[in-house]
Amino acid sequence: MNSLLLIVAAVIISTVSLFLLLRDSKKNITGFKITKVFVIYSGSMIAISIGISVLFAMVYTSNEFVFSLKRIVLLSVMWPVAYTDMTSYRIPNVFIVFGLICRGAILIYELFVFGFSVWTILLPEVIASVALVVAALLCALIIKNSIGFGDIKLFAIMGLMQGLDGIWGSIFVSLIISFIVSAVLLISKKKTRKDTIPFGPALVAGTFISICLTGM
Repeated sequence: MNSLLLIVAAVIISTVSLFLLLRDSKKNITGFKITKVFVIYSGSMIAISIGISVLFAMVYTSNEFVFSLKRIVLLSVMWPVAYTDMTSYRIPNVFIVFGLICRGAILIYELFVFGFSVWTILLPEVIASVALVVAALLCALIIKNSIGFGDIKLFAIMGLMQGLDGIWGSIFVSLIISFIVSAVLLISKKKTRKDTIPFGPALVAGTFISICLTGM
């Protein structure tokens, strides 16, 4: 039953994310049209999100349901961010708000199941969220154009969904991907050191890979 619920959650959240992506794109991108690339990307990411929910249901069976649910919901909320950041250098607040709403709904479920002992689950997630935001803010202040405020807000959602156990793997893999992509773009002279290279796509890819490999 829980396995089926994970798959249903991936379908529902990804569908809502697609709707929000379409709505945001039509509102903020002049002359936006649904292109073949958009359809392929959206369809692929929805299929991948559902595939990961199946992976959790079949492989990471030792995880508690709510633990797996938060990872599936996070991935389903995050994939549109890579598209908006890549195409228009934006991480729309609508996805941050949607992520917070999803986390709030899960918290209500946790309160119902675990009662007041839920603080033992929530505390590490809040600590992870605050630690990431503070570290990212310091990085943004010290190194110009290193991290955008959209990325920082996304860090907060990741911390609340993954907690201390899962967040570091996602960040580590994301940094590796970002370094490789930046190096390739600089060597090929498609970007210069003065250009802004969006971190959102690397962050989304790193989170997907980390969660797939570790279940966390």
